[in-house]
Amino acid sequence: MTEIQLNRRGINSIEVPDEVEATPGSDLVLRIINHGSPLHITLASSNSSAFTGFFHENLYVNRSEEFVVPIRENAYPGTFNIEVIAGYGAKRAEFRVVVRERAAPEPELPEAPAAPAAPARERRLPPSFPVILLTAGALVLYGLWLVYRVDLLNAASFAALLLGVILAWLRQRS
Repeated sequence: MTEIQLNRRGINSIEVPDEVEATPGSDLVLRIINHGSPLHITLASSNSSAFTGFFHENLYVNRSEEFVVPIRENAYPGTFNIEVIAGYGAKRAEFRVVVRERAAPEPELPEAPAAPAAPARERRLPPSFPVILLTAGALVLYGLWLVYRVDLLNAASFAALLLGVILAWLRQRS
């Protein structure tokens, strides 16, 4: 529960926390405590539409009042601000609401297995001969291009290397 103090330090004074936290599907409960004469306040938020249906509310606070801001079930982590306005706009205070990701439920522990399972091994395919041959050919062609500076050798090197990459990709897919 978040407390907002009114009239504690003077007429229309507002004291809010810097930051409060909420989770998707929960309710942010604002407990508004008035230490002075009854007054009207406004709660407003201009950047909360992704997190809640709350936008604006006028409240009459005699001594203590609770206001609930429901956080949407499908809200993503992020922040929005709530502004508290008193004295017909003369005094304002704002605090940040941080919507955190809901903690993942603890997985249920399975019953003890009879024998420990062997770790799963990742299946890796060895490089195929055509891929190695194309890569070697590309290196040879590039080396020849470095020596002779014939642009056709550079293009052939690039084509051989590209063909090798395509063959390796096709081999991984199958």
